[in-house]
Amino acid sequence: MKIENIIRNQMCCGCGTCAGICPKEAIEMKINERGFYVPFIDKKKCTACDMCNKVCPQVNKISDFSKLNEFVFEKIPDKVIGNYVNCYTGYSTDENLRFEASSGGMVTQILISALEEGIINGVLVTRMKKDDPLISEPFIARTKEEILSAMGSKYCPVPANIMLKEIMKSKDGDKFAIVGLPCHIIGIRNVEMLIPKLKEKIVLHCGIFCGETRSFIGTEFLLKKNNLKKEDVISIKYRGKGWPGYLQIKTRSILNKIILSSYYYYGGLFGMFFKNNACLSCNDYSNEFADISFGDAWRIEKEYTNGTSLIVTRTKFVDEVLNKFYSEKKVFIKKLDIDQFISSHTHITFKKKLPVKISKIFQYKKSELMEVFCSFPFLNHFSTHPNKTIREILIQFLDLLILIQSKLINMVKWFIKK
Repeated sequence: MKIENIIRNQMCCGCGTCAGICPKEAIEMKINERGFYVPFIDKKKCTACDMCNKVCPQVNKISDFSKLNEFVFEKIPDKVIGNYVNCYTGYSTDENLRFEASSGGMVTQILISALEEGIINGVLVTRMKKDDPLISEPFIARTKEEILSAMGSKYCPVPANIMLKEIMKSKDGDKFAIVGLPCHIIGIRNVEMLIPKLKEKIVLHCGIFCGETRSFIGTEFLLKKNNLKKEDVISIKYRGKGWPGYLQIKTRSILNKIILSSYYYYGGLFGMFFKNNACLSCNDYSNEFADISFGDAWRIEKEYTNGTSLIVTRTKFVDEVLNKFYSEKKVFIKKLDIDQFISSHTHITFKKKLPVKISKIFQYKKSELMEVFCSFPFLNHFSTHPNKTIREILIQFLDLLILIQSKLINMVKWFIKK
């Protein structure tokens, strides 16, 4: 399988690794008609060096990650969450940071602390563009203020690894942290196997748990459902203001807040559809090749609090650094056993069963049946269809079905209470 086939079959994850390491800068990441970043290859510049194929997470997709585990950890992983040292819950002791972040502020706090203590000189992070606030912008942050500007989840495509070329060009002795989804981390690890210089420069891989990448079309859907115009948007923040938090869309006239579990946001159509096809066959939910992974403390944290992160340390070095920050009272952490961790994120075991087979649909719990239904590729295919009319007809149909379902559930709940 070559990268051209990945693009043609709409299976590109949009990580940007190929563009970030192309020695001739022949690859550029652009947003396609489905609302995802994909590589555009300049055939005049391309010398067929094959680097893009060697590092692409999709071209080199493997089910057991044995080669990568041997390279990164030098040992066989746990079958559910990969290699790990300890599991924790935790949060930043900076209450404002904790409240404004997605879930406890641990990623931001660890990055700031690592920068202040000289462990790193810069961080590959992502913010939303100032001049185009609906579009993500990966960059190298070198100050506390720049790290804070990238705080919070980005529920849209992010070609983070295009910045690998900047890390490679950095001066000798510079050390970096990177923040990414599983596809970003796997892409970087693939590059590190080929280019030892990059492995020396990146000393901290911070991985985010992933619930699939959403198309930019999904964000446009949310705007439309809230009667907001794209051109009026000044800023967008997908999470924050406590936990589980709100989508905050600021326009020239209003600030619109949508709660995470609302009908149209992650508890509804946006959460179910608009997914990248590449995500549907990925089974690395907990970011197994990061040095430290972060997620929401579902079923552990009570709703409407300042937020708590779920944390997995995967190397002894990072575990020691985390406990050092705890002793310095920069973060609060509490150890968690593996069963508590898995019960918090049942998606981990669910993802290990992918790709979904219709013949085995009833092996899943009732709570997972909607997840199976929404994982059917044709639904996501049409929710991001390049033809706007076809796309909107399907979305309206799905919207009606889910609305009817929601009404029926509310009626049942009402009768039960009676």
